[in-house]
Amino acid sequence: MADETLRIYVENSRERDPAYRITEEAVRRALSPVALPAIIDVRYGDERDERAIRAAHVFVAGRLDMGMLSAWGERLRIVHCTSAGVESYMPLDWLPPGAVLTNSSGVHAAKAGEFGLLAVLMLHQGIPAYATLQRQHRWQRSLSSTIAGRKVLLYGVGALGGAVAERLRPLGLDIVGVRRSGEPHPAVGRTIRPDRLADELADTDFLILACPLTPETKGAIGRAELAALKPGASVVNMARAAVMDYDALAGLLVERHLSGAILDVFDREPLPETSPLWDVPNLFITPHVSADDPHGYVDRCLAILAENLARQADGLPLRNVVDGRHGY
Repeated sequence: MADETLRIYVENSRERDPAYRITEEAVRRALSPVALPAIIDVRYGDERDERAIRAAHVFVAGRLDMGMLSAWGERLRIVHCTSAGVESYMPLDWLPPGAVLTNSSGVHAAKAGEFGLLAVLMLHQGIPAYATLQRQHRWQRSLSSTIAGRKVLLYGVGALGGAVAERLRPLGLDIVGVRRSGEPHPAVGRTIRPDRLADELADTDFLILACPLTPETKGAIGRAELAALKPGASVVNMARAAVMDYDALAGLLVERHLSGAILDVFDREPLPETSPLWDVPNLFITPHVSADDPHGYVDRCLAILAENLARQADGLPLRNVVDGRHGY
């Protein structure tokens, strides 16, 4: 590829919000700081150009067709996903030889941090419970103190979890982070490995899930973990639904062991009208909006790609390379 003009193929989806559509202009704008000339093909998934894909060195999309890329991507060197979650693409045995998968982890951080802050304050003030009372036409006051000194257990301290911790820290909360590596984070008071999770549950006020979905995190928060939380604790899931047992969560909300929960992610989306979750007391449902910010989203995703193309040209390690062993 050293003497060839870089060829980039972008595939958009008609089902996605137009704010997430990638244009040729956006790609050229992203490439301008690194001064890389390129031939750019931009199409929708229902109008694929097989010849252009087979000629491409880079493929960019929000949703990846693994079979197509395996069959047609013989010249690909980078497959860039404009989403952060890539668990559905594991294992990476479909990747063409010589290609790497990169994701857009980090582009959601600012929005996710704000949502995490909002969710914790809502739960502390009992807003999900007030929403339940409103539906019942009931006036029932419940006073709360200030939030300083309460304990947050943050399961996942990557880009999203780290941003949540940074937003929460000024409130004077005791923040404990759970991360696979156990490495410290500047916005987290203490960091533990997942095998120490049980030691922290009994005095936790807010459990926040912000981890990727991997074989290790799938089902990590089951009934035993939720029941071990401090009575009156509350839960936020902005990770993936499969990390938590929602039936157990619903039961513990009905039993009032937990005081509230905010769920932003579900196994089926949109959440079916027939789902019993809609009617669980003190449960607040948001339609997978915790991390998506359409303003500047495409530019932030393409900035990662542009930096990686410059790094590739200089023989440097790439950013956001997905590790098939860990699943993210």
